[in-house]
This record gives sequence, C-alpha cells and structure tokens, in this order.
Amino acid sequence: MSSNKKGGDERFLRVQKDPRFWEMPERERKIDKRFQSMFHDKRFTEKYTVNKRGRPINQTSTEDLKHFYNVSSSEDEDDDEEGVKSKKKKEVKEELVKVEIEVKVEKEVKVEIEVKVEKEVKVEKEVKVEIEVKEELVKVEIEVKVEKEVKVKVEKEVKESKDVKAEGPPSERGVRVIEEDELVRYTAAEKTFAVRKGLPVYLLAASICQGVEEQIPHLTAAYVHPDTFLARSLEQHAWKFDRVTGEALVVVHIGTDDVASGLSPAAIVGQMEALIDRIQHGHAEPLYVAVCSILPRLVDNQRTMGTVRDTNRRFHELCRRKKDTIHLPTGKLFLHHRQIIQNYFTGDGVHLNVEGKKVLFNYLKTFLWHFCKHS
Repeated sequence: MSSNKKGGDERFLRVQKDPRFWEMPERERKIDKRFQSMFHDKRFTEKYTVNKRGRPINQTSTEDLKHFYNVSSSEDEDDDEEGVKSKKKKEVKEELVKVEIEVKVEKEVKVEIEVKVEKEVKVEKEVKVEIEVKEELVKVEIEVKVEKEVKVKVEKEVKESKDVKAEGPPSERGVRVIEEDELVRYTAAEKTFAVRKGLPVYLLAASICQGVEEQIPHLTAAYVHPDTFLARSLEQHAWKFDRVTGEALVVVHIGTDDVASGLSPAAIVGQMEALIDRIQHGHAEPLYVAVCSILPRLVDNQRTMGTVRDTNRRFHELCRRKKDTIHLPTGKLFLHHRQIIQNYFTGDGVHLNVEGKKVLFNYLKTFLWHFCKHS
C-alpha cells in the first residue's frame, strides 16, 4: 500500500500511517566508488559448489552481488577505462625504464670497447716500435759484419798481390785496384766490385758529352741526347739496355737540365733511382751503373748551386746503398776552392769548351781503365 494514498475505510486508517505497511520506494541504489572493487576483486569472490538444497552448482558470490545491486554499464566502462589507462601508464613507464637501462648498458659497453681498442692500438704501436728498433739493430750488425769481412778480404787480397804492378794512369784518391788473371777488383766508397776485364761500356748522357766517341773510341755505344731530362730518358731511352746481354757497364751523365727546370734534389734523385732500376731490370748478370755528378755552371745562381751540391751528395748516398752502382764525382773537376773554373766553359756559361770536355773525358777514361781495364 502506498503512503500517499488517502481515503477509504476508517478502520484501516492506522495502517496507512504505519511505515511497516509501506511499499519499498522504486529508486536506484548507487554504489560508492570505494566499494565497486568488490565486483571484480578476487578477495570478495567465493565459489559455491552446492545450493541450499544440496544440489551441485557452479556459481560465485559475484553473481549474487549483481543480483542484489544494480550496477550501471557506464560505471563498469569507466572502471575498465581507468584500469586500461593505468595499465598502459604502467607499461609505458616500464618500457621507459627498460630503454633507459638499455641506453645505459650500451654506453657502458661502448666506453669499454673504446678503452679496449685504445689499449690494443697502444700495445700495437709499442710492439711495432720495438720490432723496428730490433730490425734496425740487426741491420746495423749485419752491415758492420759485412764491412769487417770486406775489409779482411781486401787486406788479404792486397797482401797476396804485392807483386802485381798496376798499369795505366794513377787511380784517384780513395780508390783501390787489384788486378787478377781475368778480373779487376775495384774498391771505392767502401764497396768492392769484381769486374771482368774489358767488359762492354755504354754511355747515356746529355749534350754535355757530345764528341765523347772521339776521346773514348772503344765505347760499345754512346747515347747522347741534347736537352734531355731524367724522366724523358727513363721513358724514351732506358729500353735500349734491354738488348744488353752479359756483364756490362753503363755510365749515366744526366741531370743538369733537371736542375735548371727547378726540380728539388729529392725529386732528381728519385728519378735517377728509377732510371737505374729500369736499366738493371731483367738482367741475370751484373749490369753496373756509374752515376756522374751534375756539373756546376757559370749561369747557376745561389739556389741552383745549392741544388747541385745537395743532389750530388744524395747521388753519393744513393750509389752507396744500391747494388752494382758507383758514383763518379765529376763535379769536383770544375771547382777550385769551391769556385767554378771559368776557363772550362764557353761564352754562354752553359756548355763545356774543348778544354773542359778534355778534362771530363780524361777522367772517364781513367775510371774505365781502373774499373775494367777498358782502353
């Protein structure tokens, strides 16, 4: 009976005012958010296996709560959305922490690798330096040993050949010549050459040696090329010695025009070494090369004079270390107290006159006589 209903039998008026007989109001009972977790929290869940009559069932207390409480779907969705959001936030946070850890580990590994590589490079450099020092020491020991052996051998040969009389013009200072039956032992600049007597002699020179055939008539061949350079001779003339067979000597007198062109001493010596290597390439028997000094000229200035001196010094060092190669200091013939002898040059100050060529060719004849008994 509704409490708002009025009228009727007076005997039942008391019932209308008694709340025990009122109907339950038809309104929703909202669940506080603090207690909404009881619908999905496992701590509020209890599983039933039998009902009140003893029949087996499969039911939980959550279903009873849903029976007695009306929960709107919007609240469930809100709860689900909040759960999803919190779960995503948690996952993102965990992912960020994981990425930070990975970056940190990667940095540590990178630093460790860099330190390791730096240590390896340092150790490698130290080992390399140690190996180079050892190789240099071994090289020096070998050179000292070879020098001693050559010295002992030369002294022995000198002692054994005391009765041998040298023929021809006197040898220059610092040169030792020992003549045997078929060989000539020529020693200069701490190098000894065992040369067959009368071996073929070739000349490769610039215009400064024009007319050499008249002064040294028994040359096998004289290749005189005016205004030539070392690079041009390497490209155009060195192949001619490929036809040489057996033991022979090649005298090279080139380089004056290279100095005049402005090349540095290092560049000139490098081209000379390349020319020597090309001449000697592919020969089974020794092909000796005699490198003449670059002659000073009256037209040289202070710069070119310095280039000539430095180049000739480097020629000497080059011939000392290369096999079957000897340096001929022809430049000294044209200096007196470090001054150029003007009487040996023509009026242009570049070319040798008759007297100058005579001095140069007589020196070459003397060298050829002592080196291989070439007359």
